[in-house]
Amino acid sequence: MHHRSTDQDGNPPEAWLRGPDCPTGAASSLWDELRSGDTSAPWLIFHVGAVRTSFSRGEIAERALGWAAAFQAAVPAGVKRVGVLLPNSPEFVGAFFAAQALGAVAVPLPWPVVDGAPERLIEALRPVLQRAKLDVLATTPGCATIDWGAPTVTAPLAPLSVPNPALAAAFMQFTSGSTGDPRGAVISQRAALGSSRAMASALQLGPADVGVSWLPFFHDMGLVGVLLTSLVARFPVHVLRPGDFLMRPRKWLDLVSSERATLTVGPNFAWELLVRRVNPEGLDLSSLRCALNGSEPIHRTTLDGFIAKFAAAGFKPNAMLCVYGLAEATLGVAFSVPEAPRPDLEIEGRAVPANGGVLPGIELCVADADGQVKREGEEGELCVRGPTVMDHYFEHADATAATMRGDWLRTGDLGVVKNGTVYVTGREKELVIQSGRKFHPYDIERVVAGMVETTPNGVAAVSRPDAAQGSEGLVVVVELRRVSGAIDPMLIKGELLKVLGVRADVIEFVPAGTMPRTTSGKVKRKAVAAGLLAAPANKVAS
Repeated sequence: MHHRSTDQDGNPPEAWLRGPDCPTGAASSLWDELRSGDTSAPWLIFHVGAVRTSFSRGEIAERALGWAAAFQAAVPAGVKRVGVLLPNSPEFVGAFFAAQALGAVAVPLPWPVVDGAPERLIEALRPVLQRAKLDVLATTPGCATIDWGAPTVTAPLAPLSVPNPALAAAFMQFTSGSTGDPRGAVISQRAALGSSRAMASALQLGPADVGVSWLPFFHDMGLVGVLLTSLVARFPVHVLRPGDFLMRPRKWLDLVSSERATLTVGPNFAWELLVRRVNPEGLDLSSLRCALNGSEPIHRTTLDGFIAKFAAAGFKPNAMLCVYGLAEATLGVAFSVPEAPRPDLEIEGRAVPANGGVLPGIELCVADADGQVKREGEEGELCVRGPTVMDHYFEHADATAATMRGDWLRTGDLGVVKNGTVYVTGREKELVIQSGRKFHPYDIERVVAGMVETTPNGVAAVSRPDAAQGSEGLVVVVELRRVSGAIDPMLIKGELLKVLGVRADVIEFVPAGTMPRTTSGKVKRKAVAAGLLAAPANKVAS
């Protein structure tokens, strides 16, 4: 990354931010962190239906040693990589920390929201399994009935004492949307602890806090943002499964209310679902200090809608915090904090919510394609460096070389830095270019979603080569909540032209459940553009 020389002509300063030093602690590994200090206090409280089970860090460590014994029995020659294919449960946490106890690398794998046939699951995971080269897989008895290419373990054995392990990498996070050519970000112990400590420090989290989460532990937001951050900050977390929230969104807020939670987190679509489907009557959200919104584009309408609707339940506006991070940075990059709300950035009539300042240990700049740093207020690619950045992609030198520029991580996200604040404006490769103008697909999708009864994250705007016009055409795909929910495509085209000045060539309606999504619920625009939707016979309208 090249640093421009200081400008003497009164131009804005460079778009370059640096956070304070990353907090440190006595533990140098996740396994040491799990066993340090008083390990008897409740840490993870799992809610499955009406059943509630609580585990301390000491009890999780004991369970992890049982899983470690089972892994060693299955692979006597030694374990280097442990696949964890389990739902949010004590078993997931035990297997994950068993890998830490053995000095092996944990590889969390996506567990389906709705349990299905293991044969379908292995087909979806096959590219990741081939890349990860697992030595052993922790999974359920139902999934152990098929050949995963590695020995399977479905339950712990009697706990076995293990020597202090050599410090291998902590885990391997396979990034979203990369099923065709999966990339496993290798996260060091230093990065895992550093990112968790940085987020806890920025939000001033401690033992007095109480968390509630339904996010899957296999995803970086659930694994690092919830599990590991609560580990280092020593506060309890009430854990749901993603399916529980999606089938009954109010359950999330009921738990926040009943447990007097101070912290919870979800992607924008989840907050939007609460706005659309949950009545605030009977809820008390006054305890919430940090309600984090991240992992996907954040819409001002969602933020305002939630704040307005749940004010009656005692929700404080400053508790709604926009955050930005990515798996290759272990997680956190820039966080808003309750004490210092920051204004939106207006871009071509769109309000881009602030993601706050950079976290401790993080250095961030906005750069052009050649690596030249842009000026404050100019849009470019967000680039990040610091002790929480991944080591590399596992056995994928080409992808590593394309993503890392020296010690700088190229995020692929577009953004702006202004007045010490990070604004994420879009994805670099997903811009729609029409008549020389650049449009962010989020803006197009936001307008259309406001007109049609669609599913959460149910609109995808993608460009498609148009040989006849010698340019790119704009296709908007809308996933309908109900078959009868389609409207005249000309109405949508007219609204897009009026609001954004963008011309849509095709509006395509598809049935619910056919939009390609990542495991975290984000639309896979590349898959949409490649035509990986329902067959034409299943289309509702065009």
